[in-house]
Amino acid sequence: MLGALDGAVIAAYLLLALGVGIASRVRGDEGRESFFLADRALPWWWAGTSIAATTFAADTPLAITGIVASRGLSGNWVWLSWLGVHAAVVVLFARRWWRTGVVTDAEFLSLRYAGRSAEWLRTFRALLYGLVYNVIILGWVLRAMGKIVQPLVEWSAWAPWLVGAAARVLPAQSALGGPEEAVTVILLVALVAVYSTVGGLRGVVRTDLVQFALGLIGSTWLAVVAWSRAGGRQGVRDGLVETYAARAPELLQFLPSTTDGWGSVIGLGAFGLGAYLLVQSYANVPADGGGYLQQRLSAARSEDDAQKAALLFVVLQYGVRIWPWLMVAFAALVLVPVGGESAALGQELGGLVATDREMAYPALMLSLLPAGVLGLLIVSLLAAFMSTVDTHFNWGASYAVSDVALRLRPSLTPRAQVRVARVAVLAFSVAAVFVAFHIERIEQAWQWVAALGAALGVPTMLRWFWWRMTAVAELVGATTGLVTAGVLLLVDAGSYEGRLIAISAASGIATLGTIAVASPPDPSSVRAFMQRVQPLGWWPREPADAARTGLPGAIARTVLLIGVMVLVLRVGSWWLLA
Repeated sequence: MLGALDGAVIAAYLLLALGVGIASRVRGDEGRESFFLADRALPWWWAGTSIAATTFAADTPLAITGIVASRGLSGNWVWLSWLGVHAAVVVLFARRWWRTGVVTDAEFLSLRYAGRSAEWLRTFRALLYGLVYNVIILGWVLRAMGKIVQPLVEWSAWAPWLVGAAARVLPAQSALGGPEEAVTVILLVALVAVYSTVGGLRGVVRTDLVQFALGLIGSTWLAVVAWSRAGGRQGVRDGLVETYAARAPELLQFLPSTTDGWGSVIGLGAFGLGAYLLVQSYANVPADGGGYLQQRLSAARSEDDAQKAALLFVVLQYGVRIWPWLMVAFAALVLVPVGGESAALGQELGGLVATDREMAYPALMLSLLPAGVLGLLIVSLLAAFMSTVDTHFNWGASYAVSDVALRLRPSLTPRAQVRVARVAVLAFSVAAVFVAFHIERIEQAWQWVAALGAALGVPTMLRWFWWRMTAVAELVGATTGLVTAGVLLLVDAGSYEGRLIAISAASGIATLGTIAVASPPDPSSVRAFMQRVQPLGWWPREPADAARTGLPGAIARTVLLIGVMVLVLRVGSWWLLA
């Protein structure tokens, strides 16, 4: 459990995070661009590191530990597949997002399309991403934090009156755990809400820089200790063979197999696996890098900075921070063998890990690290948690101001806009806690999130590359995909992977069918979009082939970037586990 030195380290970090947020205070007369886009003045390394900090949620190292235990190294392609969209953001979208000048990706729809259907689509996307998608993810992240603090907190000894008060109003057991875990999570959410409402995006990004550094240092420290305790590369390799025998090669396999394991569940061989990985790449990440990625790119000080920020994020995401997580995950397989958790960790911790393999990560923290260092590791997970939550609070509030409040009352003063933003942040914090308490099956919640992304992926991509795309086609495609998702999930038809492919296919067919029968878009809105964004693809410009000739080269650069990063992953995993 936590000692006095660990508590002091944690308290110092929490005060630092609060201080940075207060130091970045947004004045009431600065308006939404200051609160949500930091006056469009972020250097590329600020923006890129902030994106990386946001995607490093507290659940990430735990999830990878569980994935490796159940599916081995190749199981991580369930999230490594996101590289496809992230590489496309670097080459195809980063500069163009900056050129749009929008605050939210929903606001972008009023630039891309014209007429009442564009406003309906904007409202639909703002509610879908700003409320549904955002709050579900926040609920998951809060739930993961509850798991992390479960073996660490002792509010019943520190402040029994607080636990007693919480027990009278909170569920005895929920997705956040018992009252003790729930108290910790609620206090952390309150802290994040305070500095998010005070400092706006600038405060969020500044804390992200500190939080990313702490997260990387903490995860690396634990990785080195666990890897050394497991005997290094040779010890881990020998331990896997000795403990898991014939399963060891499967655990070390880099790419999913099309004939056995999780890659074969689709039933279509290599084609099916490739189709699934393609859809999965935009099922959990907006297909054009919208959402909080767009927010950071739009907040960069130039389009060059936006592209550099996206590239830095890709390097950090897939080339740097994955290695400490994998080292801990594989060391855990040797130090805490599956099925032998109690013998390795003792009855209490071993029992937690036996019921939830992801708990091996915090269990190794508690069993391997001395006082002070343990506090630093806990700080690194707190930093990961807070960097995700503060972004989702600020990003969600941006929809409330830009796509709801200002459309209802265009005359809102900058001071009123900031007030609405702060109230929205507080509302999101309350909603996130409420949803977290009522989520029964996190896996099902994530399947709905992935289904949402699969339903929107094809229409989202087409609007950037084809002038014939309309708001009506996007609405029909998205709605068809969501209805298909609802039917497949409710009747539990097919595998998860197969469902995603079916949802995306239904959405794409409906979108193309609507384009074929609907009237072309308004030429003036198409020209205005072309002049501002300079898109690639099929557009009625003079010379007519200018955009089309640029697209193959951009696709080739995207594929090259994907290839380079896959090579880095392959060489790194070979060196680590060979």
